[in-house]
Amino acid sequence: MMFSQKDLHQIQERGIAIDEINRQIKYFKTGFPPADITMPATPGKGIMCLTDGDEQHYLEVFRQNGPDFHIIRFIPASGAASRMFKSLYRALENLERISPEAQKKWIAGEPEISRFFEQLPEYPFYEDLSPEKTTTPAEVLKQILEEPGLGYGNKPKGLLKFHKYSEKVRRTPFEEHVREAVRYCAGRNEKLSMHLTVSPDHLEGFRAEAAAVVPRIEKETGLLIDISFSFQKPETDTIAVNLENEPFRNPDGSLLFRPGGHGALIQNLDALDSDLIFISNIDNVAPDRLQGIRVKYKQILGGILLEVRSKICYYLQQLTGEERVQKTRMDNMVAFLRDKIGMIVPDRLESWDAADLKQWLIRTMDRPIRVCGMVKNEGEPGGGPFYVASESGEISLQIVEASQIDTGNPEKEAILKKATHFNPVDLVCSTRNFRGEKFSLTRYVDPATGFISEKSENGKILKALERPGLWNGAMAHWLTLFAEVPVETFSPVKTVFDLMRDEHQP
Repeated sequence: MMFSQKDLHQIQERGIAIDEINRQIKYFKTGFPPADITMPATPGKGIMCLTDGDEQHYLEVFRQNGPDFHIIRFIPASGAASRMFKSLYRALENLERISPEAQKKWIAGEPEISRFFEQLPEYPFYEDLSPEKTTTPAEVLKQILEEPGLGYGNKPKGLLKFHKYSEKVRRTPFEEHVREAVRYCAGRNEKLSMHLTVSPDHLEGFRAEAAAVVPRIEKETGLLIDISFSFQKPETDTIAVNLENEPFRNPDGSLLFRPGGHGALIQNLDALDSDLIFISNIDNVAPDRLQGIRVKYKQILGGILLEVRSKICYYLQQLTGEERVQKTRMDNMVAFLRDKIGMIVPDRLESWDAADLKQWLIRTMDRPIRVCGMVKNEGEPGGGPFYVASESGEISLQIVEASQIDTGNPEKEAILKKATHFNPVDLVCSTRNFRGEKFSLTRYVDPATGFISEKSENGKILKALERPGLWNGAMAHWLTLFAEVPVETFSPVKTVFDLMRDEHQP
């Protein structure tokens, strides 16, 4: 691909290597290879299913040992809430140019929108509206979605009112996440660390929200709460192309770059100096009455991680020490990876001598670790936990989106349909090695995974590339464990109507 000097200067200013730009354009032309799923991870085969005794054990492991580690609560929170209000935007398009009587008639024929207006006084943002008796439905929707009203269509989810405890006490997801995190992320030094990735446009809004709620929670709990923020880095942006796979240009002739998606956040995660990192999405929150079960299973996942990490550190210290490790001891390590981690161990290991086996064990275990909660899929099977074969033939546990699977292949479609669980984005990570040094997380990304989608800019269609998802390809080469967690730990808000569900009533 030929670029002008002006293009090269623009690319250089962003801190992106020209080889990386050419690699992205290659993927626009060829597409990303589909995930080579070999079988779903299922209970007892890739997914840990815990007994009551197991749960109690891991709870105790975490409660006794977790506070000794530096824990950070990490929440991606940069996206705007526009998709949450898709139905309201559609309603506004239909209502804003017709008479008040015609508006009422249209709403009567739309059950979802009709129910929204009936329940409007129950919504947690109702008290922030200024409805006059003469206000039409279209004007109410404008107050909610646009400025100078609430401007919810362009605000991040983290700053919207999600839960109404009373007419005066209404909480945002940001506040609910802080209140939940104080129950399991604080150290023995009585300090809680929380990090959010946000859009530069929304930083001041988050800072204002933190200034309003954090001192109150500190006073209630006696904890010192440290909230930090970061942005997606410009060097993780990706180039956009037109439908002919040539660089898409702005009206002034400059190249168009777009944010690289959630996967770009691996660099933000890599910048954190922590022992353990708990990750979940900003919109997966619960009011006080339902936080107990969520905290319990966060601690259980943390206990699993601490126990597995302890064992792996012990093994690596033996393997890298001066004393010779017997082959029978190494065989026990292989059995641990197979039986505890759920790893598919290559058959060729049986014929290897002790020196080769030792090197394989060090390579296999000396990497970041993540324990991911998985929820039973009670609807149609979709993306979730699978065993995936790499180009070299190595099979590993991965989180795979449905869009990464070649559903035109009957064999892969059959595997997808056998999936029993889905990924609610509920994970805890260990990012230090057995020597206490921080892993360089970008070394464990699979660059051959990603997503291509069609978008529009200035009325023109373009193709956009998203980097490997944070819990998909960006963590592809981590040691991964899956554990079943109850569906009660998963209560996302994907549409505005979800705010009326039972799990979001305090």
